[in-house]
Amino acid sequence: MPHPFHKHLLTLSNSHDEYGYSWCNACSRVHQGFRYRCYKRDCRFKIDIQCMLLSDTLKHPSHEHSLFLVHNNKGTSCSACFRKLHSRDVAYRCMKRCDFSLDVGCATLPLSAWYKYDRHALTLAFSDDSEPSQLYCDLCEKEREPNNWFYYCADCDNSLHLNCVIGDLPYLKLGNKLKHFRHKHPFTIVKNIWNCPPCKACGEVCNGQALECKESECNFTVHWDCCWDSGESFE
Repeated sequence: MPHPFHKHLLTLSNSHDEYGYSWCNACSRVHQGFRYRCYKRDCRFKIDIQCMLLSDTLKHPSHEHSLFLVHNNKGTSCSACFRKLHSRDVAYRCMKRCDFSLDVGCATLPLSAWYKYDRHALTLAFSDDSEPSQLYCDLCEKEREPNNWFYYCADCDNSLHLNCVIGDLPYLKLGNKLKHFRHKHPFTIVKNIWNCPPCKACGEVCNGQALECKESECNFTVHWDCCWDSGESFE
């Protein structure tokens, strides 16, 4: 079926590459579910189901005007995460000279989310007028950027980083296995809450979602990002 994100015909597929997962070319998130992909020669475009349901216009509560899908966004930045966009990035932009853009990853963030240790639903918040001393995450206790989006519980007055709530791998099921070219064994997707081992690559604690090799000869944990940032294999 056709889609405004891509010029070629897209076909539904449940197969992934040899590592057991796929990257969505729209939101840049990794997933293991169904996807649409382009089978045209030399085209590797893939898009997950959530992004496939998006249209070329978007009305988002973070902005007063309608946003329109733009394919070449070189020189602009996402107004939610401030990531610099490139010519290959698709994004939703305001056409009323507001200088407002949302990359697809931020445009598809859930407006409400649940966290295990809060009995209330958390709401996606777009601005924060708190005092600088109050700009920290109530989960990881690290600072928050004043202009970045975050999740907020009004009942408990809790503010949390986006990734502290939804995780680095929101579309990967805990317990599933995947392969990585830097290690000979498959990794298991885990979520560490209390027992947080150090990352084999960077040495920082692996709190939240991470990858674990459960083989007795290895038995280590590594951050997802460190798998890609590290230049060495994990033996």
